Amino acid sequence: MPTAVNYALLESVLTAFEAAKKLLTTAQVALFPENQFRDFRETAATLDCFAYDLSRQE
Repeated sequence: MPTAVNYALLESVLTAFEAAKKLLTTAQVALFPENQFRDFRETAATLDCFAYDLSRQE
């Protein structure tokens, strides 16, 4: 059974996530390197690209 998608809600959630990521990036730049946060998903994706010779566009 198909479900109705509330595109306005999805757009507002994506906007909130983008704003949060910008704030996190700003905070990371302000911190010393030894205290920076790690984005494990981004790290895993980067390692996969190196390990399997994948392009990010694929």
